[in-house]
Amino acid sequence: MNSYPYMTNYVNEVFMREKSRVDYIFLRPLLQVFYFFLRTVIFPIKYLIHRRPYGHEARCIDGILALGMKYLASEEAVELIVRHVQIEPLIYRHLLAVGGKSPAEKPSHPKFNGIDGDFNIESLTEMVRHNLTIGHDELSYEVVDRFDRDSFLEHLDEIRQRVPEDHELISKKAIEVTRKSSLGWIGATNVVIFIVIIITIFADLKTAVKALNSFGADSLLLWSMKRLYEHDRDVLTDLDFYLQAPNNRSHYNSSVFVSDPSLYLQYHVAFDEYAYETLRTRQPALAPEASASSES
Repeated sequence: MNSYPYMTNYVNEVFMREKSRVDYIFLRPLLQVFYFFLRTVIFPIKYLIHRRPYGHEARCIDGILALGMKYLASEEAVELIVRHVQIEPLIYRHLLAVGGKSPAEKPSHPKFNGIDGDFNIESLTEMVRHNLTIGHDELSYEVVDRFDRDSFLEHLDEIRQRVPEDHELISKKAIEVTRKSSLGWIGATNVVIFIVIIITIFADLKTAVKALNSFGADSLLLWSMKRLYEHDRDVLTDLDFYLQAPNNRSHYNSSVFVSDPSLYLQYHVAFDEYAYETLRTRQPALAPEASASSES
């Protein structure tokens, strides 16, 4: 069996093709070994000479990643990453839109920064100019800071009747550059590993630690999904397969030495895809008392 029943069809298709790629078979193991030794050496050095940002780190990270997306990454890998960058803030907006509040019409944050920001990706140059990578990692911390458990539970049935915004309405024009110029040598798994490696090398210590541990929102999303779909046994069964691993799954664990970049696709990207598709296509059942009152 090549498909996993708790993943979306899109993710299953990407993962199935990924496992037959030459770079997945031969390059991925080498990158994993390299990253193991890289972090062992580089983080003690960062502690001594690069604890705080010098000011150029974000642009270096996005500049190198933009070149990789343009000339080396496969179109499928870039599409998956672009989808993820756009889907994640839409999920967070949905969770935070309690009491009938809608996302701000005019983003109060710079482009690609902040949950209510503008995530139209028109070009790779724009991605570099607005610090997409670090801005994306910060979303995980922002949603945890803004999330109000009591308010969420109070408006649970109201949220159940909403759906997240459609990511297809957000521009993905930058993918055209990959389609025209890229050699397509690097698949999704290795693109994710390269992102982690580039952040590890160029980010200051504080930023690197935050970026490599920016998964606290996954546990928040899992909890929220279980509450929204508490009357749907099928969804609850699927969600059990996204239960958090013991390492690097909350902001309270700031060790960079236990992070596993090869698992990010499974536990973060694939989970966001599942949550988004479920919220868009499967209406959560209302609480029995709310359902009875609506029928009357």
